[in-house]
Amino acid sequence: MTDDFTIFWRNNERASALFYDLLARSERGAYDDDFLVQLAAYREAAPESERADIFAAQYLLHHGDAETATLCAERSYRVRPMSPAVWEILARSYKTLGRYTDALVMQGYLTGCGIPLALNLPRAALNTHALDRLSIAMSAPSYAPFGTRMGYNPEEGLVERDALFLGETLPVSSHIEPPYYVGVYAEQGMQGDHVWQIDALRNAPGLSYFGGGDFTFDLIRAQQVPGRADLQLAPQEEVILPVLGTVLPLLDVQEAQQLRIQTDELDDTAWLNIGTPNFFRLNQSATLSSAQDFVVGIPIHIGHSPTRRRFVLNLLIDALPWTVLRDSFADKMPQTHRFFEKGTIFDQCFSVAEYTYPSIAAIETGMYPQHSGIFNDRFTIDLRPDDVTISERARTAGYATAQLMGFGGGVYNGIARGYDRLIVSMYRAQIYEGVERVIRHLEAFPDIDHFLLLHASEVHPYPSPLYQLPSSVQAHLSLAERVTEAPSMPSPYMRPNAVSQCAFWQSIRDTDRALGTLFAYLEQHYAPEDYLVNLYSDHGVAIFSEPHDIVGTHLTGAAWMMRGAGVPAGVIADELTSTVDIYPALSHLLGFPVGGNVDGVLPKIFGGTGREVAFSNSLYPTKPYFLAARSLTHVLRLNTEEAVLTDGTVNLEGACVAIYPRTHEGELGYEIDSPELRAFFYPRVREFLQGIGNNGEMFPLPEEM
Repeated sequence: MTDDFTIFWRNNERASALFYDLLARSERGAYDDDFLVQLAAYREAAPESERADIFAAQYLLHHGDAETATLCAERSYRVRPMSPAVWEILARSYKTLGRYTDALVMQGYLTGCGIPLALNLPRAALNTHALDRLSIAMSAPSYAPFGTRMGYNPEEGLVERDALFLGETLPVSSHIEPPYYVGVYAEQGMQGDHVWQIDALRNAPGLSYFGGGDFTFDLIRAQQVPGRADLQLAPQEEVILPVLGTVLPLLDVQEAQQLRIQTDELDDTAWLNIGTPNFFRLNQSATLSSAQDFVVGIPIHIGHSPTRRRFVLNLLIDALPWTVLRDSFADKMPQTHRFFEKGTIFDQCFSVAEYTYPSIAAIETGMYPQHSGIFNDRFTIDLRPDDVTISERARTAGYATAQLMGFGGGVYNGIARGYDRLIVSMYRAQIYEGVERVIRHLEAFPDIDHFLLLHASEVHPYPSPLYQLPSSVQAHLSLAERVTEAPSMPSPYMRPNAVSQCAFWQSIRDTDRALGTLFAYLEQHYAPEDYLVNLYSDHGVAIFSEPHDIVGTHLTGAAWMMRGAGVPAGVIADELTSTVDIYPALSHLLGFPVGGNVDGVLPKIFGGTGREVAFSNSLYPTKPYFLAARSLTHVLRLNTEEAVLTDGTVNLEGACVAIYPRTHEGELGYEIDSPELRAFFYPRVREFLQGIGNNGEMFPLPEEM
């Protein structure tokens, strides 16, 4: 790379030549001493390249050292977990070592690249656990507990069906312990009605597409026990214990399940609702028993700590676009404005990505997608165990953690693993329902310190063939507006149209009305020093952008505002912030540690260094790469002609790069070629792109396993 800032990006030609020489040798199977010489030269030319470990693993496996080959491949996987080349070598290495379940998972990933399962494993290895792990690997990561369920029988071999996990624990990573048990959300419902409903639908065609009829699931960390569980409590210890039943009552056929509870002072029974938490407050050791299996959740410990807030409420208002709302916030969202004008509103916050899946991962981890590995919504890759999420920090600090509304997009990949309870549905996340859940939750557990997430989605635009418009929108529009809609396409690519814009503003009013109810409740029942309320969005909207701009300010200008203990009051902060900065800001205010893996920085208003540049990028495989690197006054824009690869890398040589004033971002004729601006932006942007640029080095997709 040049250091005079005249050329933005230049590939390492020597490293590239060595890479393709090694690739040609590996394709010929020429794993000899010359291969090692070239590999050593490649490591010297590109010491940070994880691709060297793939070549090393190929060499070692060829020579029969599967154990060391696996170590090399796993080292590469840690850096580049979305790499098909890594999946292929790990599948072969794991099989050689007899790690058949792990091999099957890697094969499962490769099916997403059009490579069929090899079934080259012992039939005994295709047990229930292995098939469940394969099911997760072959499922889309955004829609837990729905997925691709895999089975096996000798006549047909592997059998694939569209299904879900229900009444069982999710076979996610072993470090998520205890695992999540998949139940149903049934607040004040008829006993067993929701379980009966979803059980009747679980094999119906279109189950996942229609989200089980927008069904709401209750995922809770728990263990199923065979009829008896003993709970030991210390003196003065008090807990609330979630217990779920497993028996579906049927009139004149099966009576509802009963739970017997025995303590030193009590011996009695209670009815157990199937598949949904039944809560029991206990202040002494107890024995629980039933004639049938039941499910015991993690005890929720009662008591406040002076080191914690009484509750922390994270309000993720999906797609709330600050660029659109900034000048009319008080008018369009008066109740939200009234609440947060007594706190801090960040006026220059930008999302890392243009859509929800990678954006939420960035917020929960404080990491850029190229560092967490969570960016590709086609593959279910685990977040590394040592990348601690913000909810895990809260859980470790003693908070009772729960996501009271949201999607299943953080379940299979581990982004949501710090929450002991997750109430999820595929599409339906109406904020008025979420507000009621929050209030009921606080009233149910008033003597517990809470860390809560409410993820509401009604502001988010959807094309109407997929999503029903509010009746108020349908009835309000003129006929000409009502029937004139933009073509159906993913929300980041939707074009301006009257229907979507009218639905947006109606949803803004609905959201503000519901939030007003919540804020009034909080102000009535809590003092500001008792809580921390954190409202933010994961991205903006495209329906006001003309021309369309995938990383423009409409789509990446994010809302962020805070109020409560430690937050300066009455401040509109004009410093530059990013959604990855939410993690260090919460950590600072709540006394959590921040790991060295976190890319977010603490804003200046909280005593931090702040940031010079906010990065927003579209890192979507099969599409060109786009980047907006914004300072307070200028923006560097970059885009490639080549598409991003499955592994999240792209060849950056020859990318189109230009610097603009923020007031004319991306506008033809406003490019600025300034040595001072190049000296400012180039090194900072190059550093950000280190995990994205691939030096033009690409492994071909494996043809078969």
